Amino acid sequence: MTELATTSTVGSALRRLRARWARPQTLWLQADGVRELRPDGATAVQPWSSWCQAHAGGAAQVWVSGALLHHLVAEAGMPLEDDAALNAYASQLLSHYFGAAAQRWALAPWRSGERGGACALQGADLAQLQAAALAHGVDLRSLRPAWSVALAALQASEPDWARAPQAALAFVEGQLVTWVGLQQGRCVTLRHARLAEATLESLGEALNHLRAERVLGAAVETLVLGYGLATAATPVWPGVRVLGRLDGDAPTLAQLSPPAKAAGANLPQPDFLATGPRGSPLGWALAATGLLVLLTAAWSAWESHAARDAAQQELAQLQNRARGRPAAVAAPVARNSAQAGSQQQAQLQAQQEATRAAREVAGLLQEPWGQILSQVEAAGGKQVQWLGFDYTAVRAELRLEGLSADRKTALDVVDRLSALPGWQDVVLSRLMTGDQGLTGLKLDVSAKLLPQVLTSEAKP
Repeated sequence: MTELATTSTVGSALRRLRARWARPQTLWLQADGVRELRPDGATAVQPWSSWCQAHAGGAAQVWVSGALLHHLVAEAGMPLEDDAALNAYASQLLSHYFGAAAQRWALAPWRSGERGGACALQGADLAQLQAAALAHGVDLRSLRPAWSVALAALQASEPDWARAPQAALAFVEGQLVTWVGLQQGRCVTLRHARLAEATLESLGEALNHLRAERVLGAAVETLVLGYGLATAATPVWPGVRVLGRLDGDAPTLAQLSPPAKAAGANLPQPDFLATGPRGSPLGWALAATGLLVLLTAAWSAWESHAARDAAQQELAQLQNRARGRPAAVAAPVARNSAQAGSQQQAQLQAQQEATRAAREVAGLLQEPWGQILSQVEAAGGKQVQWLGFDYTAVRAELRLEGLSADRKTALDVVDRLSALPGWQDVVLSRLMTGDQGLTGLKLDVSAKLLPQVLTSEAKP
């Protein structure tokens, strides 16, 4: 059972590592499932869990249909200083309009210049999406509203339009239109519009109404893209350009392919997976190191197990020979049998040590490293540059090394960590001038962790 558990742990860890480095596939999330967006078109709709099962160990970036979203734009000048404040404001307003159910919707805050807002995922359960991905070792890299991906792509392909004094994007999905208004490249309006029918005539009427809004004005340069209309004809409307066909049953990969270079800071970039603390590069390095140790221990255990089997077979052969020979001949064979028994005992001890090491490493990988590293980063903020991270599992002791801007900042780090559940005996063990080439004070912080408390805190 131990060997099977170790093999399962190794297999799961390898699958997660493979997914981390896999090239993500682009998926379109709609009400009844997901489609793969490929250069030759979109695939058939299938449940998210089925896709994850078929692509275990893979990676995905998922663009969300506007039909699954609600939008909110905060008024200019509101004192919403960070994402937490934006989310609280959005949750309050959405709960007022849509009831208690809105409190369970995942939120993706965004900022664009002085304006901010949030998108609510009302048509899908984020926890279920993440659980299915985790169950099959799929690395879910991004979960973004499709309009924001299209906006980033257009900023690269239509730079003059993106910088225009007044510009707008109409992202069409059948009878649903997501209208994004820009001023000098900054988002000032974001809303849904409903067409009477999925036709060009209805779209033209809706655009006339949207372009005449007081926020932007009729001089707005408008781009239109999307799918779901009843005709492939390309209309000619003053001040409006239609990019590609509008009669498909899903958006195209070209429409939703963000550039390799990150979008400008003024464009909204909401992502439902970026609402919590982001993973730390230090955490990935630690996980990779732990995985290598685990693989080494598992391989050693397998070799010890094979050697033990060989020793047992050799001992059985020697014993059989001893039974069939005279005593004078059996004596040296018996000595050989004793030596083989000693070898067998040594092999068993080695196998037990390797198995114990594998268990210890598996235990290390189960620690809530994401939470620990996020707490360390939050305690240091922007004033501390962390240089070292050393954890002794036997004593559950953690040692941190970093550079602090001043003495007060170093003491604040100790106070913040001491106040967290699961952190005990947090001590500033050293504070000295940094080495040559390092700016600031070099600090060492030691602490004792309570894994059982940290693990319970990390659980949802």
